[in-house]
Formats: sequence, structure tokens, C-alpha cells
Amino acid sequence: MFYYFYDLFVNSLGFLNILQYITLRSALAGISSFFIIIFFTPKFINYMNKKNFSENISSYLTQHEGKKGTPNMGGIVIGFSILISSILYGNFENKNFLLVLGAYILFAFSGFIDDLIKLRKGKGLSISKKIFMQISITLFLILFFILKIEGFSYSDSFFSNTFISLPFTKELFDLGLFYYVLCFLIILGSANAVNLTDGLDGLATGSLLSTVGAIFLLTYIAGNSIYTNYLYLPYIKDVAEISILLSAILGSLLGFLWFNSNPAQIFMGDVGSIPLGATIGLVSIIIKQEVLLLISGGIFVIEALSVIIQIISFRLYNTRILKMAPLHHHFEKMGYSESKIVIRFWIISIILALITIASLKIR
Repeated sequence: MFYYFYDLFVNSLGFLNILQYITLRSALAGISSFFIIIFFTPKFINYMNKKNFSENISSYLTQHEGKKGTPNMGGIVIGFSILISSILYGNFENKNFLLVLGAYILFAFSGFIDDLIKLRKGKGLSISKKIFMQISITLFLILFFILKIEGFSYSDSFFSNTFISLPFTKELFDLGLFYYVLCFLIILGSANAVNLTDGLDGLATGSLLSTVGAIFLLTYIAGNSIYTNYLYLPYIKDVAEISILLSAILGSLLGFLWFNSNPAQIFMGDVGSIPLGATIGLVSIIIKQEVLLLISGGIFVIEALSVIIQIISFRLYNTRILKMAPLHHHFEKMGYSESKIVIRFWIISIILALITIASLKIR
């Protein structure tokens, strides 16, 4: 909205010129999102408590029985803050911005349906129905990406979107049609990896802060030709506008952590974790840093792999490698306190984010 004030009235009101700068609008989006969360979350918690809408604790997690009755679906407030901040400060004529915001809304809706059914019936959608919804949304997004998003510039040459860049090298590699299979796996994998990580108070929220922070920086750089030429990175025209949405996500996560840290007053639920995961996956694709996502989001990758390994091990060999999956529950079963696990995962996530940023110069 404020961007259009600049566009319409800058000739008569010169001071509006500052609204063209992405850095300013990003900062305002993050601040606005933070205060929206701080203001509305207590009201949302009270509403959920009055309606008796709370989380059902698995019978396998006896150590968390005290959390029974904690309100769920805090992702609604997260999504609300992101949407309002994006409307206030984003440019809706930017295709990259629209694609990412649309992805967030669609995946949030799929998570909302699952959470709502879970609250009403005690059990959410079946895995097959959840996956079907996520696959449908992912295919739609990839189709939009193919039809509407142009390629990118690199070292004064133009490349199609099927080329991929790797960390620690200046070379590009063409994956052909397999690239879109990779996009499919990245978006779906990211959505569910963050969802699997959201099992302890503040674990997913705090880990996402450093991951999204790194991706925010990568996105801003990817939209600046001076920085990309200096660092030998792909330059994507107009992609820096996504920084505004990412900043709104950072603000909302920081505000939500205020209430989600141990002991949590509210959980984000699928309506929060799934769209957040899908969004960072999609942004990594748009800015051509798909592989760096594996580093910056390493916590989520490890958590997802722990579940996959546990399932394969049990089905093939009838043996459980971990005491319980995902990995954070394994450490709980080993006797580590919840707060110690969460903080140590945060530390690892911060280190991985710093490695991601450092890799930009090591090429």
C-alpha cells in the first residue's frame, strides 16, 4: 500500500521517495509484523482457551503430558501478521513477490484444514490427503514458476531456470527437466521438514529465525547486480522485493517466540509450520540457492532424515536406530531436558546460517 503512495504521489510529495527503497520497507515490514504478533497473540490465546481448542498430546510423549490444553493454531496469527505487513509494504506488481506470498497463503490453508479437523475430531487429515493437497499446490507453483518467472543473469550471460549454482564454485550446471523434479522435492521436503521439527517449545520458531535470516540476506543480494557481480552469484531481476515478505516472517517469528518459548503458551500448528517451510524452499529456488538451503536449513534436514532413517530401519530390519523420531525426541529419551535440546539446536542453526553466509565469498 505504501509503495503505491510513493508511485502515485512522489512527484508532488518528494519525501515519499524513501518508500522506493527495499531496505526501508523491509525494516518496516519486520517491525510491523513483530508488533502485530505481540498485540494479537494474547487475544488469540484467550479466544482459543475459551473455545477449548487445544493440542492433543501423543500417548508416546508422556514427558509432555503437562502441555495438554495448550492452544494450537498460532500459525493463524503468524500468517495474519505476514499478510498485513506484506499488504502495507509490498509491491503487488512484482511476480516474484506474488508467487511467494501466494505459496504461503495456499500452504497455510492446507495446514489450517488439517489443524481444524484435528481440533474437532481429535485426529487430522490422513497422510494421503495431506500429501495430495501439498502435491497439488506444489505442482501449481512450479507451473507458475515455469510460465511466469524468467531466467537469471550470471557473469554477463543469461541462463534458463534449469541451471543450478553450487556453493564453493563459480560453475553452473544444467539439470534440464530434472530441475523441476528437484523443485518439487525442495518445496514438499521443506514444508514437512519444518513441520516435523515443530515438536518442542520454540524449537522450530527459533531455528527458523536464523535460517530465514540467512535466506533474507541471500535474497537481497540476489536482487542487486553490483553485489552479485562481485560475489559471482546469479542475479535475478526484481527478486529483492521478496525481502519484504521475508522480513515480515522474521518479525512474526521473533514475536511468536515471545509466547512459544518454554513453557509455550501456544503452538503454531500445521497452519504455521507447513507454509513457513514451503516458503523458504520456494525462495531458495527463485534466488538459485537451492543447495545452500541444505546448509542454512540443516536442522530441518537432519530432523527429516532422522524420521526417514527410522522408518526404513524399522520396516526393513524391524529395528529402531533412534529411541524415538524425530531426532529431538531421541535426545529427550536419552535424558536431556527440553530447554537444553532446543537451545543447542538453535546454536547449531545459527552456526549453519553463518556458514551459509560465509560460503558466498568462498568460490
